[in-house]
Amino acid sequence: MDTTAGRTRRIAIVLGSGAGMYFSIGIILIYGFSVFIVPITADTHWDRTVVAAVVAPIAIVNGLMSPVVGALTDRFGPRRVLVVSSVSMAIGLVGVGTVPQSLATFIVAVVVASLMGAAQTGVPYTYVVVGWFSTRRGLALGAMLAFVGLGIATVPPFLAFLISELGWRVAFVAAGLMSMAVTLPVALFVIRDPPARREPDGSGGEGHTVRQAAETASFWLMLGAFFLNYFAAAAGSISLPVVLADRGADPANAAFVMSLVGLAFIAMRLGFGALLDRLPPVPLTSLAFMSPAVGHLILLNSENLVLVYVSAVFFGLATGAEGDAIGYLLAKRFGMRSFGKLFGVNYMALTFGAGLGPASLHIIAGDGAHYLQAFTLFAVIAVIAPVLLMLDRRTRTLTARD
Repeated sequence: MDTTAGRTRRIAIVLGSGAGMYFSIGIILIYGFSVFIVPITADTHWDRTVVAAVVAPIAIVNGLMSPVVGALTDRFGPRRVLVVSSVSMAIGLVGVGTVPQSLATFIVAVVVASLMGAAQTGVPYTYVVVGWFSTRRGLALGAMLAFVGLGIATVPPFLAFLISELGWRVAFVAAGLMSMAVTLPVALFVIRDPPARREPDGSGGEGHTVRQAAETASFWLMLGAFFLNYFAAAAGSISLPVVLADRGADPANAAFVMSLVGLAFIAMRLGFGALLDRLPPVPLTSLAFMSPAVGHLILLNSENLVLVYVSAVFFGLATGAEGDAIGYLLAKRFGMRSFGKLFGVNYMALTFGAGLGPASLHIIAGDGAHYLQAFTLFAVIAVIAPVLLMLDRRTRTLTARD
């Protein structure tokens, strides 16, 4: 569709999908949760390690639901999935802010909220953008996913402001209502199912089935690389406010570090997406996947507060690259036939990494006494991800024109 109306529709779909990603469950309940940890423990006197570890079940629930969301997206189309989930996610977040003051109840409420918001993720939104764009797909994905960086940069500081003025419970309620105010109109009036869903044979396009993809080495190596990269990058980025607080920074500066993560994320999303359309995608992605190792090495070798902010940039670069690469490489390698399911499985690996990484780092570091061991281990883990990507010749030789 090369008409002016067609171009306008595609631009609107990218921007609308980006607005949805800005208020995705990952922004609010994973990246945003970092600014809730200290206020919640101060108010309730619950164990900080336990509260911080709540990120893990959030990510596990979202990860386990990702293949289900992918299957539902393949079956019913992304628009229907997003309409329902925009309302259910808001209900879940409001519930977190209104639960009784019990640690067990709080954990259950957070897990339920992550379940109810499980479809407000990159699975349906990436399906929309990949399905509408065959040329300039990398740039379109980068533009849409840049809104995630904007969310990382602005949502945690805004939530921190709400917490300081109104308390952490009201902040959760406000997050739920604001998310629905944006995502529901986007799903109803902007999102349209891509043309691939209207194939005469109902196949949804050419490519591999899930079973065929799972029989290739490419599938498993990409899955492992996506998991380990996000495991290491999220462990660093999401933990930075706590690291800064342990090193003496005030709450405002501790929350501000997430803005740097988000700004680096945005820059990487836009620049990396455009480069994917021009350069061999796997070597380019492997280079970007070295960023978490650099971030952890910086934290390992210095107690300087300024260098913590520098490390935030490298963690933002890594997470920014992964969002573009996962959809781009899967579509290039396996086609659109079962894209929703395949993306859901790989998104599960990504979300597992996002939750298990920070929780593991906090457990290893304790109350800050063992950061040396934690950063060393995560720097080593980070190096494995690009190695896995480069091991497979079939994906390594893909070009932008394939």
